[in-house]
Amino acid sequence: MKNFLCLLSIALACFTFNTFANVPGGGTGTGPNVTVTDNGSTVTLNNGIVSFTVTKSSAEITALDYKGLNLLSGGYNGGAIYWSWNMPSYQNPSGCAYTLTADPAHNGGNYAEIKLHMPWDRSSSTAAMDVDIYYSLPRGAQGVYVSAMLDHPSSYPFNPGGEWRMASYPSPIFDWLSVDALRNKQVASLADWQSSTAVTGAPKEVRLLHTGIDANKYECKYDYSADLGITDVWGWSSTSKNIGIWVTAPSKEYYNGGPMKRELLCHNSPTMLNMLNGEHYGMGNDFSMAAGENFKKVYGPFLIYCNSNSGGPNALYADALAQAKTEQGAWPYNWLTNTNYIKQSGRGTVTGKLVISDPTEPTASAANMWVGVAVTPQSTTGNTDFQFWAKNYQFWVKTDGSGNFTIPHVLPGKYNIYAFGPGAAGTMEKLNYFTLTAGATAALGNVSWTPTRTAPTVWSIGIPDRTSGEFKHGTDWWKSNTFPDTRWGIFMNYTAEFPNGVNYTIGTSNPRTDWNFVQYWDKNLQSTTPDWKVNFTLNAAPTSGSTAAVYAAFAATFDAAVIVTVNGTNITNPSTGVAPPNASDATIRKAIHGAFSDYRFTFPANLLHKGANVISFTERIAGGGNSGDVQFDYVRLEAEGTGKAAGAFSSFNTINRDTAIVLGSVTTSTGITVYPNPASSNTTIKFFTAIGGPAVCTISDSNGNTVRQFSVSAEPGENAVQANVAGLKLGVYIIKIQCNNTVLLSKLLKI
Repeated sequence: MKNFLCLLSIALACFTFNTFANVPGGGTGTGPNVTVTDNGSTVTLNNGIVSFTVTKSSAEITALDYKGLNLLSGGYNGGAIYWSWNMPSYQNPSGCAYTLTADPAHNGGNYAEIKLHMPWDRSSSTAAMDVDIYYSLPRGAQGVYVSAMLDHPSSYPFNPGGEWRMASYPSPIFDWLSVDALRNKQVASLADWQSSTAVTGAPKEVRLLHTGIDANKYECKYDYSADLGITDVWGWSSTSKNIGIWVTAPSKEYYNGGPMKRELLCHNSPTMLNMLNGEHYGMGNDFSMAAGENFKKVYGPFLIYCNSNSGGPNALYADALAQAKTEQGAWPYNWLTNTNYIKQSGRGTVTGKLVISDPTEPTASAANMWVGVAVTPQSTTGNTDFQFWAKNYQFWVKTDGSGNFTIPHVLPGKYNIYAFGPGAAGTMEKLNYFTLTAGATAALGNVSWTPTRTAPTVWSIGIPDRTSGEFKHGTDWWKSNTFPDTRWGIFMNYTAEFPNGVNYTIGTSNPRTDWNFVQYWDKNLQSTTPDWKVNFTLNAAPTSGSTAAVYAAFAATFDAAVIVTVNGTNITNPSTGVAPPNASDATIRKAIHGAFSDYRFTFPANLLHKGANVISFTERIAGGGNSGDVQFDYVRLEAEGTGKAAGAFSSFNTINRDTAIVLGSVTTSTGITVYPNPASSNTTIKFFTAIGGPAVCTISDSNGNTVRQFSVSAEPGENAVQANVAGLKLGVYIIKIQCNNTVLLSKLLKI
């Protein structure tokens, strides 16, 4: 409880000051006129709040002035905001043609926009595509709106895929990094970073710091990666100047790989990134353009936001979060001149209700599931997995507590629909499911998903949310040890923390402490493969002649083939192990997931018997090197006729890692969902209890003060109660349901 509250206090601090410093979608509409000054080789845009200078030939911002300070001055390589890609090799914009696409002198000083156009130079050593960079500045805007477009006309030859990004090197005055509630802290100075040294045996990105606040700590840029689907803003604050600089994400439609796409956001120096087409963590890498393919995609606009607040870094971060939310509410913007950017009149809406139809899990909930739609893009490899697509737009939302979903601002087209999340294992995929036209609403009604399975669930471990976050180190995976300890990553602690491997007993073991977030094998540290045993007791033998299965969902795997045995019999085909598809080096890149994959190990059910049983997971290093790893997302045993394993409970249909932490004694299925969240007036608290009885609901503020408390007469099964939060101040609150010996906690953001 103490550790949880410590982590939670960080999150609470981030939402304490929800001030709205800038009207979304392009400024306040008041303030000085916007001006554009052509300096010859550079151009300066100014609205009296921010002023920035762009080098025409390179599309690089070399100065960004706010509150009398150049927020880039003294940054790495002099400080800049620039663009780069590696298709086929590293390249920056050069020789760009400058156009003033919106002259504030002709619109009453309300709006300025410039375009920097770089055509392909017809060289085989450069990317066969045209690049456009747009910078926009409305009156009253507290930052710079940025967008870009890549264009591969049908007359162009094959162009290999790769990464495509905007990168920023802010001033050294910025010393506080904010990515999320966990990675929200003061970091080492640029001077400390420059005096750091490489770490023997570690990737080149890992450094050992010798001076400053992080002396004797290991730092790595991957420490600060995050999932784009749930990350709205990231950036830096200055503890001395009380100023912040941020990247906001008004829309996620132009990112690749779906909502779980994990990418670099910030790292030391300081550095701030927007990986518009990233290929890290084994996702979003289907980006090659075929000869004759006509491809065009608009990225953004997104806001580089500047703010000030005497409340310090947490107040600045909270304000930036609020700004990102208001920008999302204003999407799509109506002022960009690029005709390839579709305004609201050219878009539509998709509505429906996800229904999980699983006869063996009649209480399976479709709450808080990811639902997404995408048009199948042209692929040079024939890839059909949305996790790898990069050339299309993808539109994702989460369902409410009843499975309803509304996806706004969707571009016209013939769409596939997908779903995944804590209510069901695997992925729902329905191809060419509906067609959307501009200005219309595609009302899909009930979208039914019957998840694949071999037999009813006997027991399960984890939550099918595509991460290993519910297991040991699921909330501190990114940390490292302190020198002279040579373990620069927390995943390297496995051999010390589990010297005899994992020995997990259904009904008594705790997944947060007894199941590691990664099954890691380094031959330099371990002479034999790690052996993870799951012990369980069956009340009855399976149905004679039936087939059983071990279903394994993998949050990430790398250079490892998985071997499964049931009561000593190897059920793996081939017996040397199954290498799950969609490999990703998430572990060494300091993450709790990469690309998702799953596999069902089927076997004759008679290998199971009444009484004590054991299933074992081992691995074979498959890459020819000395190490391999597996991150489990979710594991379950499926068999007919056994009933539930003694002491087992199936938690995946009600507990979601993003919204709930379950504490106390757990003897049946338990969970909590709060929606809407954020909420402005009323919210619904839905919770599950197998026993029922008197329950108490408590709502507490960030200081632990009780602001609402009421009693509930809970019935066995799912319960729902309403809470009025209209009178509460803006910020984060803790909702606690206490029923019998179980305590359920959830965060609520009041807006």
